Amino acid sequence: MPKKEYTRNELPANEKAPDKTDCKTTGELLHILTSTHSAKELDSYLEAHTYPEKAADFASCFQYFLDLHNLKRADVIRSAQLDRTYGYQILNGSRQPGRDKILALCIAAGLSLRETQRCLEISGEGILYARSSRDAVIIYGIEHHKDVMEINELLANKGERILE
Repeated sequence: MPKKEYTRNELPANEKAPDKTDCKTTGELLHILTSTHSAKELDSYLEAHTYPEKAADFASCFQYFLDLHNLKRADVIRSAQLDRTYGYQILNGSRQPGRDKILALCIAAGLSLRETQRCLEISGEGILYARSSRDAVIIYGIEHHKDVMEINELLANKGERILE
């Protein structure tokens, strides 16, 4: 019996969503997309390189990444060093987090730099900027899989404001 095909939005609980963490640049993705000549190729592109439109606010976007990486909210909130109630309010969309809280949650979830930038964008917060010394330290921490505490130590050692 052939395996049932699922769309991104209807994967059964025991199956993981496709890995969207590839590191292609926007230019590379645009080249792939403009080289697409059929509806089937478009479907393949959408499946491999895009996020669902429903991830249009931070809470939805972040939940998408939690599901993608099979993470539990409680574990991420704890690792982000957030108050439990406040963390759940952020993740259910009843509170809008600031840039530092978004970064703490993304770091705690182990999101890639690309995924973190997407969460910042979707929230209307500034993405991490490599010319900013504070942002450069955070980017370094993300790329080297540091946790929130380790990144805060790096920031403090470099005379930068920690993630609060």
